[in-house]
Formats: sequence, structure tokens, C-alpha cells
Amino acid sequence: MGLRYDYIDVDNQQLINPERPEETFNKDEKTLLGDGNGNPVGLIDVPSFSSLSPRLGVSFPVTDQTVFHAQYGKFVQQTRLRDIYQGWYLTANNLGGGFFIPAPVGFNVRPTRTTQYELGFTQQIGDFASFDITGYYKDIQDQVVYRQQSVTNSRYGAYAILTNGDFATTKGLEISFNMRRQARFMLNGSISFQDAQGTGSFPNSNRGIVGAPLDGVTRFAPQYIAPLEFNNSVRGNINLDYRFSKDDGGPILEELGISALLSFNSGHPYTTGIGGADLEGDARDRQPIEPLNASSTPWNYQVDLRIDKTINIYDRLSANIYINVINVFDTKNIQNVFLRTGSATDDGYLTTPGVGLERALADPTFAALYRAINLDYYEQWQLATTGAAYTTQPYLYGPPRQIQLGVRLEY
Repeated sequence: MGLRYDYIDVDNQQLINPERPEETFNKDEKTLLGDGNGNPVGLIDVPSFSSLSPRLGVSFPVTDQTVFHAQYGKFVQQTRLRDIYQGWYLTANNLGGGFFIPAPVGFNVRPTRTTQYELGFTQQIGDFASFDITGYYKDIQDQVVYRQQSVTNSRYGAYAILTNGDFATTKGLEISFNMRRQARFMLNGSISFQDAQGTGSFPNSNRGIVGAPLDGVTRFAPQYIAPLEFNNSVRGNINLDYRFSKDDGGPILEELGISALLSFNSGHPYTTGIGGADLEGDARDRQPIEPLNASSTPWNYQVDLRIDKTINIYDRLSANIYINVINVFDTKNIQNVFLRTGSATDDGYLTTPGVGLERALADPTFAALYRAINLDYYEQWQLATTGAAYTTQPYLYGPPRQIQLGVRLEY
């Protein structure tokens, strides 16, 4: 049982009246209004945040080999600093320009709140093995979301901000197995089945459609519950370790070990769409052709290997010499795809009328040049999708085979 108290003061300021930015800024000069002594007059302090978070966990034996466990807890997490801090000149320039703001901030964004429940049991098998089955449920509130701030009798137009509003629920089941070392072998593994749904996968999820006029007055603010982009319906791993202990196996094999890790997951959701040339990087340039996150990337499988040996140098000083092999079989795991085609090798640009098809037909060299720059170049997809939102995207493929050799001194 526990009780946590959080007090968060971001030491920030915000507009005194968000509906009238001219009470804070000089629109023509894009500067803060002042009192003549260098002190701004249109800002107020962001209030501090405090929260009490109870935690409760119980565990008791049902039989001599079965243990029941349950947990309940509340948690708060402060948002990313880049979501709440921005220079006032940049803010004045963004608001005064009246253009689309790809990466806004929310000066008064509150922390995200999570309520979590767990229920499960552990079953011992014989003297050296056990398995655990745990079900869990998470309710996540006050996630950061992209919204339009309306204005009243103002020279400024409506502008983008970050605020609290998105929510999500995550529920799942995790099964794990553990076998203690027996005749030099140790085995453990786990598999989880998860369903994560909510109104936004990340703060800028819906920035391409937020604020679109519905009837000339009402501005669109989506609250559609859908699978979240980072969800893996199935995820698991199996780890096998074979190791000689101290004074075992003679001078060559003593403290030598080899371990193999198999990891896998079912891919993650995405939404197929159509649109212009900047379809991947700018949500305003694409239209979905299916329900949100209705498609999924392929399954991923990867085997990693580690071989290491510890050598005693002197007294308590020893050296661990190791070889790590990441992705032993050099499996080409597709982690992301082009949204137009659902493929990692073709973005559909050259075959789409009104986008790139006509250019490819008019110039035979254009298609080859386009593929070399935009498809064959490994990092181009990441560059295209990172954009001005300051969010670094992963690559289309997982890591290739990598071999690492090292020595770690232990004392």
C-alpha cells in the first residue's frame, strides 16, 4: 500500500486572454506588449499542479504452489517539455501570420492521468519452473491533443494550440514462463495480447483535420475512438541461455555462456489514404479510404545472439568479453509502410494519375531517378515523415544484422 504526492510547477507563463492575443502581442511588430520598463503586461503565470496517487497491491497463496496477486494504482506524468515551452517571438510570429501551425505548444497543459488495474496468479510447476497469467486494464485521461483556439473580436484568426483532451484505454493479457537454471539451461519467455484504443495516438494525430469548418461556424474537433498506432495486438519473446558457472567446464568453458533471444510482434495499425505528392508527411494532403487504423503492418520476427566469457584478472577484478549479434538471420522486418500502397517498397507516386504518373510517362529517366532518391535511399522515408512536427519517425525496416565485439571490466 502506498500514497504518492506530486507537485509540479512548470514555471511558465501563458496569454492573459487566449481569445484576444492582441492583449499580449503587438501584431504588427510581433513583440510582447510591455509597461515601458521592459516588463510584459499580457502574460500570467501558469498555475501549479498537485495530485495524490494511491497505490494498492495484494498477494496471497491459494495453495502451496499457487499465488494470487492484484494491483490498483493511479499515476500522473508530466508532458514533454517541448509541448509547453516556446519562445515568445516564435509564438507571436505564428499567431500573427495566420497560417497553419504544424507544431504548436500548450503553455498550460496539465499532466496525463492514468488509472491501472491488474489481476492474475502465479503457478509453480515442479521445483524449478513457474508461469504467470495477468490481465490488466489502463484508463488514460488528459492526454495532449491538437486543437484550434477560437478568438473573439480580434485581429487575429483562430490558431492551433495543444491542450488536454485525448483519452485512451488499454486492456490485455500477459502470459509468462520462467524456468530456473537446470543443467546449465535457463529458459524464460512471455506473450501478451493487447488492445489499445483511444482518440489520438500522439498529440498531432489529427492536426490535418482539426479546425476544418463544418457549417461556416462550427470547427471540427474529432473524438473518434480507434486502434492506436503503437498498439501491438500480439507481442512476445523467448530467451534461452546456456552457461557454465564458476569452477565448471574446465579453464576454457568456465563462465562461458551463450544466449539466444527470439522476439516477435504482430505489427501496428495504420490508415491507407490517397492524396497529393506530400501524402506521407502532411496529413492535410491525404484523405483516408478506410476506417482509422484499419490496416496493419506485417508480423516482425528477430533472433539476437550473445556469446560471452568472464575471465578473472586479479582478486575481484574481472573482464567480460562478449560478442553480440543483432538480427542473426538478417531478417528484413517491415516496421512501416507507405500509406498510399501499404507497401515498404512502392509509395504509389509513379502510378497515381494527377500526381506522378504523367511525369513518369513523359520522361523515361524520371522514374529511375525518383526511385533512386525516394525509394532506394534508406533514410528518405524518415526525412519525409518527420517534417516540422519535430517527431522523429522510425525507419521502414528494422535493424539489419549487426555484430558487436566488446570487453566490460567488472570490479
